[in-house]
Amino acid sequence: MTTFDPHAANDCANDASLLEGLYQLVVSGHTDSWEFEQLTNEVYERLMSTYSVAA
Repeated sequence: MTTFDPHAANDCANDASLLEGLYQLVVSGHTDSWEFEQLTNEVYERLMSTYSVAA
């Protein structure tokens, strides 16, 4: 039996929201804004924490 984890669901929604915001800034050509920089850094940090391999 699988249990529902509201934190995991919220994390997925938050991740999707971050990516959507990043996508919208790219499409609109606002890649030189502080918002783009902030979203890019957050996405990068999350990817690194998820997929990084200890050396």
